[in-house]
Amino acid sequence: MALLDIDGLSVVLPSGAAARPILDGVSLTVETGEVVGLVGESGSGKSVACRTVLGLRPAGARTSGEVRVSGRDVLAMNRGALKALRSGEVAMVFQDPRASVNPVRRIGDFLTEGLRAAGVPRDRALERAGELLAEVGIRDPRGALRRYPHEFSGGMLQRVVIAAALAGGPALLLADEPTTALDVTTQAEVIGILRRTQAQHGTGMLFVTHDLELAAAICDRIYVMYAGRVVETRGARELFDAPRHPYTAGLLAAAPSLEPDATPPRPIPGRPVSLAENPPGCAFAVRCGYATDRCRTETPRLAADDGGAVACLRADEGILTC
Repeated sequence: MALLDIDGLSVVLPSGAAARPILDGVSLTVETGEVVGLVGESGSGKSVACRTVLGLRPAGARTSGEVRVSGRDVLAMNRGALKALRSGEVAMVFQDPRASVNPVRRIGDFLTEGLRAAGVPRDRALERAGELLAEVGIRDPRGALRRYPHEFSGGMLQRVVIAAALAGGPALLLADEPTTALDVTTQAEVIGILRRTQAQHGTGMLFVTHDLELAAAICDRIYVMYAGRVVETRGARELFDAPRHPYTAGLLAAAPSLEPDATPPRPIPGRPVSLAENPPGCAFAVRCGYATDRCRTETPRLAADDGGAVACLRADEGILTC
């Protein structure tokens, strides 16, 4: 049984709010101790898929499919069960750490709130909070507990948020673009912390990012999303070396490289499909250099393909190796 099993998840906004679903039949799994990447441009549905695992859905949205954590369906949970899930089994690290903390409360209050709600005595909760801060590389953890969020840099505050996410000993960690707002050096440090703590605790992790190279470096498997659908999935190295979907290949081609003989980045033409648009056929067809008339009328299904799966009508033709 998978730690996380999302099966056919669709999220549809109220009538008139969007022309297409935010998520359209998304399926993915995360095993215990595995790091799985969820990659795509802004607006592809990555964050919505991630938040749905915690039972967080857009107001008024209709949801279908299943989201199971350790075999239990999150979409069928009542408020009490969701609270228990969020305080222990599943934790989330958000993109902007300053949006995750109360600016007028000390870091110690932030870190111990969940522990004390679970019945941990105050002294032991503070001791555990200090241990967590030390684990994520915060110097003088006891002093840090007395400080306020504005006294931390963005990178240090993200470490605090990671420590808070680990406080309940979660089996599953959801990381929603946790390095986007950080400089390159701090990004590397935060990724190292996430990887190290994930390995130490045997935690499964769903890592959301728009950076395919970053996902390939730290993930075991990767799902690529476009316009609310999964368009390709396979092992990280296999996907990086031999993508089968034109969109995946486009993401790789758009990434800059420091190698002296590297090809200059090539941006994907056009723009992502907005929620106000619902084109027939393959949503990527209007931007795809390999699209045919069939691609513009027939919606491709995600089908097993060479150890992974791909949603492209021309994948069997080897178009990316021609």
